[in-house]
Amino acid sequence: MKWWPSLISSLAVLALVAGCPAQSAGPPRQAPVARVIDGDTLVLGGGVRVRVLGIDAPEMEKDGQPAEFLAHKAKAVLSDLTRGQTLHLEYDRQRYDHYGRLLAYLFLSDGTFINAELVRQGLARVYFHAPNERYRDRLLAAQREALEAQRGVWRQLLKQDEPYYLGNRNTLRLHRPACPLAAQMAPAHRVRLESKKDAYLQGYSPCRSCKP
Repeated sequence: MKWWPSLISSLAVLALVAGCPAQSAGPPRQAPVARVIDGDTLVLGGGVRVRVLGIDAPEMEKDGQPAEFLAHKAKAVLSDLTRGQTLHLEYDRQRYDHYGRLLAYLFLSDGTFINAELVRQGLARVYFHAPNERYRDRLLAAQREALEAQRGVWRQLLKQDEPYYLGNRNTLRLHRPACPLAAQMAPAHRVRLESKKDAYLQGYSPCRSCKP
């Protein structure tokens, strides 16, 4: 029977397809919030952990270290904004950080841009990490508003304890003059900044090592 080899071949293909795992649909575009971990991290329904992209909120207490100024308020405001909400998520060039967290810009159904709202209230700073700069202008505008009004964290962050600071134009990180990481900067990327305020207005974020 001439049709027999064709039938066997077709059955083999069907068996192969049935045995293959389903392809992932990719990161969600909409999802409810299960819980908030801190001012810039939350968990979606289904267990996906999300790092709110482009910002950095004060750190909660950890490893014996006390919570940073307004850390609990930042978490509370993020909880209030997202409670009972289905979020719309947008992405940038990189989808995940080195901890495996999903990197996302978060929007409410009424159009509220959560990332920028936290910055506008002075409960987070901008924290740009190339190539993820899709909403750079909106986030920086929100930071300038909060900084000039000295809202939230800006009541403390503008205190200056160095005669000047060093910035890296490439990474937009701000360093103390004696920071070892500043010494490693390429001369073309190095810029001297006389004040923290000027640095923050330009979108620099403090080095996590020397913590200017």
